[in-house]
Amino acid sequence: MAYTFDIERYFREFEEVFSEYPTNVDKELREYDSVYDPDKTPYENKAEVYRIIGEESPLRIFRTAPFFFEVDTGRARNSVTSTWPPEPGLGDALMSKNTFLLERFNGTWLPVYTRTNIINGVMFSDVAHHYANVEKIMKTGLKGIRKEIEDEMESEDLDSREKAFLSSALISVDSVIRVAERFRDTLKEMMENEEDPSLRENLRLQYELAVNVPVNAPKTFREAFEVFVFTREICNALEGVGFAVLGHIDRVLGDFYRQDIENGTLTKDEAQELVDAFLAITDARWDLEQELPGGTNASLVIGGTDRYGKPVFNDITTMVIDGMLKHRFVNPKIQARITASHPEEYFNKLSELAQSGINCLSVFNDRVVVGAQIKEGKDREDANVYLAGGCQEITLPNEYNSRAYVYVNTAGLFNISLFPEKWTEVFQEAGDRIYLKEAYKKKTFEEYYRDAIYNFASAIQIFVNRFNDFNSELTDTNPCLFYSALSDTCIERKMDVTEGGMKYNSDSFGMCAIGTVVDSLFAIKKAVYEDRFVTMKDLREAVGNDFKDNEVLRQYLLNRIPKMGQDNEEIREFASRVFRDVSRALSGYPNVRGGYFEASLFSFYSYEWFRNFDATPDGRRSGDLLTRGINPSELSGSIDAATLLSSQKNIDYTDYPGGGVLYMDIPVAKAKISKEVFGSIIKDFIEKEAFVMDFNVLDRETLLKAKAEPQKYTNISVRICGYSALFHTLSENMQDEIIARTQR
Repeated sequence: MAYTFDIERYFREFEEVFSEYPTNVDKELREYDSVYDPDKTPYENKAEVYRIIGEESPLRIFRTAPFFFEVDTGRARNSVTSTWPPEPGLGDALMSKNTFLLERFNGTWLPVYTRTNIINGVMFSDVAHHYANVEKIMKTGLKGIRKEIEDEMESEDLDSREKAFLSSALISVDSVIRVAERFRDTLKEMMENEEDPSLRENLRLQYELAVNVPVNAPKTFREAFEVFVFTREICNALEGVGFAVLGHIDRVLGDFYRQDIENGTLTKDEAQELVDAFLAITDARWDLEQELPGGTNASLVIGGTDRYGKPVFNDITTMVIDGMLKHRFVNPKIQARITASHPEEYFNKLSELAQSGINCLSVFNDRVVVGAQIKEGKDREDANVYLAGGCQEITLPNEYNSRAYVYVNTAGLFNISLFPEKWTEVFQEAGDRIYLKEAYKKKTFEEYYRDAIYNFASAIQIFVNRFNDFNSELTDTNPCLFYSALSDTCIERKMDVTEGGMKYNSDSFGMCAIGTVVDSLFAIKKAVYEDRFVTMKDLREAVGNDFKDNEVLRQYLLNRIPKMGQDNEEIREFASRVFRDVSRALSGYPNVRGGYFEASLFSFYSYEWFRNFDATPDGRRSGDLLTRGINPSELSGSIDAATLLSSQKNIDYTDYPGGGVLYMDIPVAKAKISKEVFGSIIKDFIEKEAFVMDFNVLDRETLLKAKAEPQKYTNISVRICGYSALFHTLSENMQDEIIARTQR
């Protein structure tokens, strides 16, 4: 018999289980306390976490599901154990004993920059947006990974640290094997005792999977799908960090699917039932009625290419889209990679998903994203199979990156050139020495611009050094040994992912408000140096006083100076220059894992967090929004889709391997917008060589009603920035910000 997805029964069972989370794991934590030894290496202390989980953590088996995956380690329901401070549960047990870094980070340094709206972040390293390399288990199973570790342990020239790392990594793999064996035995017992025929059949199907995988490599589509689901979920339970990337599903499972279709052991309808059940996991697990400021941290990649650049588009691609359309899930986020070589059917399916108003779709321009990774020195074959997770953070399967852990107010770091005397004191208060040039005294704009770039880069260097300092001790707080064992290089290098064991090791600061930077610099160029409408002295006074008693100047800056995104060739060329120079100032600094800091314009929701920053020379007052992602300013007036896409011309986003998102908010018209319009937008997006685009289809009238009577509109989902959420669960401020987008 084949599995049948019964959505009501499925969600009811998940609710029964997860409504009890977090469960009490005090007994297991006391056991960990008894074996924790501060004199041991962090690898050995983390190994005890794996051992306890492997032997003792309860298994949660869902009789309505086709997969087994859930190990209860005491984490909260709405959690992937991915934040500082450490969350409850076994996954964070070692971190909870090593909070010294957090105390230093949040001590006297960070609060200075947080208070002045320059930095926003609670983590000194990205512990949320990783990818568990399921493809390695696909090739060898856990047995193969275990043998790889054993072979390395036979080397005669291992030092004590390497021995501790390898032996602890072996314990992590053995613990997961033990979990898999316990699933197999428990499923067999439950199957034999289940009276409901349909549920007994579901348990039998799960048991058949557990007999082989993940201990051995999968042989069938169903086995491969089980590995795909299990690997990510076990890593979330074990590691104390979050694995936001579900994986590149149509590429990874495509060959298994074709094989089973050809030999007659699987039908497309049967596969669709499995896909639907998989897509439902995130919404069923999380309590979506709660406000989720960071979303559910679950992203699924489709489309794109294989390692050799051949476009990926198959039945699984369409099944994912069809499943989202049929059930209107809020999650996972669908990260659709696309090239000009993809078939028209793919464009049509994505257009249908965008048009639906589910607002779960991000579109990635492969030509630009892959090009950015190659420019950064990464191998083309690795770049061809890039992933994206959390929101839209780019990562390669064999890369440990820190993309979304701290956000920096780019506009703020350019404002310091107007007020160096003020900001020198701010840096000194934080314990940082900085030399800021007095750009505002320069006689020409070129001199001002040169000094502004210098001051910006000087601040970035300070932040790089500080975060390198914090990250130099990251391994002491929480090595991730099973995650390391899944990588292609950590075992060979005998290094944990947190200390540089991956092939690629990247860092990025999330830079907010690049559009505000462009507009502000251009305003200084035109109003002060070229048109001489205002002196630098008067501009400094006006900006410093938030334009109080100077509305004439503010209106001039707002309405007479062209803004990024408007149809003006001069500012278009100027924007290209600023983007290029900012990327140079952000790139190339070595990090402590043997990699480099890479330029990124990924800004999440920080445009809202920093809105109370000082006024800026573009006419923006404190409290007005900064620019979102790579979008033009909200001060630019109404900008249609064509003009928005046109604003991306001449900007080389291959300078930003960390990414940058264009938010395409489309107000609902009286007549439904056709799929062809969305298809045209996607094609124009590719042609303009932008990086990533999010769709948000918004009905102003309905949103206003939903705000007034939320109980009547509980099924409306909206795109916040990199994540989707139910509108009625949002704070009033966020609801108002979403509604305001329908007027821009």
